[in-house]
Order: sequence, then structure tokens, then C-alpha cells
Amino acid sequence: MAHISVKKYSQVSVSNINEMTPYEQINLIFSNILGRLAATKGFIERKEIEKKGENISSCILLFGALQDALNFEVEQDPSISNNLLSLYDYCQRKLVEANVNNDIDAINEVINIVKEVKEGWDAIPLEERIKSQAQE
Repeated sequence: MAHISVKKYSQVSVSNINEMTPYEQINLIFSNILGRLAATKGFIERKEIEKKGENISSCILLFGALQDALNFEVEQDPSISNNLLSLYDYCQRKLVEANVNNDIDAINEVINIVKEVKEGWDAIPLEERIKSQAQE
């Protein structure tokens, strides 16, 4: 399953990404993080240290992209962006710890956090997505 997500992500061309809405781009980042972290658990179990490190590094960069995408100005409640900024920072630090210690539990913790945030993201009503996109 994890390999399927990573393969699907890698097949997306740059032009397709540019054609996506910001909502879809963020959703793609969440999916990519989840796929990479699932694969990383297998790399740890198989002691494929180089691949583990590459995947964790990619996830840390993807969390950086999520941080960069936060909008502190347009939102009615900037505390949401501030909380997400802190949460993404926590996930990055947890992944560094997981990399150093080959800690699958830390990977699972980050997976659970991303799944929960993604569920909230997926629950954004279509009308709100369209309204948000129109404001950009």
C-alpha cells in the first residue's frame, strides 16, 4: 500500500501540480508524507538505513512545505495556523528522533498526527475550498 502511494505521487508531473488547486496540493503533500512514512517503517525493519534516511528527510521537507503554505493573514482565526505551525515543527523534530533511534513508535506517532490533520483537511466543505481559492 505504501509503495502505491509513493508511486502515484512520483507519477504526478510538474504541470499537473501547477494545475491543482492549493487544497489539492496540500492533500497531495499529506498523502505523500503518509506513504513515505509507511515505507520508512519497512526500511527500519529491513535495516535499509540509507532509504530510511532519504524518506525521513523528504518528509521533513514536506512538513516545511506545509509550514510555508500556512496563511496567517487571511484566516479569521490565526491561532489555527499557529497551532499547525507548532504541530508540523513537532513532527519534524519527532522524525529527526525517529531517524537517529530507528524508532518506529515515533514514526507511528507522526503518522497518527498527519492522519488526524488530513481528516480535518478532507472535511473542509467544498464551498469553503472554493471561497478560499477565490481569495488568493
